[in-house]
Amino acid sequence: MDAANRRTNAERDGTGADDTRDGWRIRTKYDWIFENVSYLTIIQPGDLDRLLVEMRRSPWVALDTEFISEGRYEPELCLIQVAMEDRLALIDPLSVGALEPFWETLCDDVGEVIVHACRSEMEFCFRSLGRIPGEFFDVQLAAGFVGIDFPSGFRTLLDRLLRLDLAKAEARTDWRKRPLSRLQIEYALGDVRHLRTMTNKLRRRLKELRRLDWYYEENALIADRLERDFRTPRWRNTPKSANLKPRELAVVRELWMLRDRIAKRNNQVPNRILRDDLIVELARKGSADPKRIASIRGLPGGTRLFDEIVEAVSRAFELAPTEWPRPSERHSYPQYAVTVQFLFAALGLLCKQEGIALGLVGGPSDVRELVASSFGTLPKGITPRLTRGWRAELVGDLLDDLLHGKTAMRLLREDIEKPLEFIRLESFDEGRGEGGVGAGSARR
Repeated sequence: MDAANRRTNAERDGTGADDTRDGWRIRTKYDWIFENVSYLTIIQPGDLDRLLVEMRRSPWVALDTEFISEGRYEPELCLIQVAMEDRLALIDPLSVGALEPFWETLCDDVGEVIVHACRSEMEFCFRSLGRIPGEFFDVQLAAGFVGIDFPSGFRTLLDRLLRLDLAKAEARTDWRKRPLSRLQIEYALGDVRHLRTMTNKLRRRLKELRRLDWYYEENALIADRLERDFRTPRWRNTPKSANLKPRELAVVRELWMLRDRIAKRNNQVPNRILRDDLIVELARKGSADPKRIASIRGLPGGTRLFDEIVEAVSRAFELAPTEWPRPSERHSYPQYAVTVQFLFAALGLLCKQEGIALGLVGGPSDVRELVASSFGTLPKGITPRLTRGWRAELVGDLLDDLLHGKTAMRLLREDIEKPLEFIRLESFDEGRGEGGVGAGSARR
């Protein structure tokens, strides 16, 4: 655009030809440019309406958010970054007003939503609408299926996939502060502008490896789990409560719900109102007597909160046994510790051979379930995760064969990238002592 046209547009938009702010030159009333990257700043409802029209026309929308969680009951959304084919936008939640139309558009009118480590974005959406988008592509998850460590940070993926390096200087910045600095804006745009390119590269690789179906299967499982997590009170996550009895768990639940209500009302971190360890100690105390409760060090005696704590414990003790929570079934199986270590090492070797992230496939607890199932000690109704869906296709019978002596692992050389190999063993000779075990095909 020549100077004359720039002046004409500036006069029409009322911005002035040389209007600048913190190094960013205004291009239209809400369109800025810096280092040849233009983007919209959405600060008014009308601005958001115009952006939503563009989003509905776009087959994909890349999304990221910036927020502050310190000292708050829930993270406070401070900035939303959006990328489309030929558009970048920054939405200011602190000034734009209601965001429900934005989240509804993402859920209902966009072909595909692209994210990295989607939990935060999905939680903001769920808090607004009570649901999340049905179609989204998470580059962090996809990267795990092509052999990149899972979970990997955004800058790690930029380096591995696009050989790009972005500054980390604004990672801990105050995103509530206005106006945003040039560095903050640069950082925010960097988080979203490359997501589509990363997606295209990852999708091509997934197709080459024939793992695109695996990705979508796992993505659907994650979406279901996220919705369950968002809907379900998380009192069972209270540390050191796993071994409590049902009556004690009833106390934990009542106290957790009390604390959550107060924290939400006052926008406080729940643990600052009543610490987790005090909740567990109150449950173990087994008494609603105010004097015995007051003897617990760290409780706020003589306050309204103390009275509410006593009332909550009393409510729990008044419940019938049929109303007590059932303990979660968690089995450590210490008798299988060495076996689990061996098979987990084998699973790591398999993942290295197949070029898939071990952190995505499973952990020691998944191997422990598999071993318990093999020995018949896993509770009925539980199916080991490694024997379901795409994980079953990947692992096959390998771990079970190792467990029962049909396959072995052999050290090749310790100074090479893949120092171990799997060996499929031939059947035992009848005499066993004479014939021993013969080695068959090797899998490196």
